[in-house]
Amino acid sequence: MFYEKHIFVCENQRAPGERVSCGNQGSIELLKLLKQKAAKAGIEYKFRVQKSGCLDRCELGPIQVSYPEGKWFNMKSEADVETILEYYLKTDQPDKYNHLTVADNTPT
Repeated sequence: MFYEKHIFVCENQRAPGERVSCGNQGSIELLKLLKQKAAKAGIEYKFRVQKSGCLDRCELGPIQVSYPEGKWFNMKSEADVETILEYYLKTDQPDKYNHLTVADNTPT
C-alpha cells in the first residue's frame, strides 16, 4: 500500500434549501485543522488526509472515511479532530474513538 491510512473528508456544499451537505456543516474548516495538526503530530508512517466530494452520507456528517479499513467517522468539532488524530492516526485505540464512528449500515 502506498499509504498506511488514507482519510477522505467530504467538503461537498449544496445550495440553501437543498439536501444537507458536509461543507455547510463545517467540514472545510475541520479538514484544514486535521491536516495542519496531523502534519505536526510526528506520525511515523505514511498517511494522507484530503478532501473529497460527496460521499453520500451527509446527513450523518460532517463525514469522513478512512482506508484501507473503510472506517467512517462523524467529525463535528475541534475536540473530535484531536480524538481522531491522537487515538486513530497516532495510537489506534478504538475504545477512545468509537463514539465518532458511523456503522456501514447506518441509514442516511
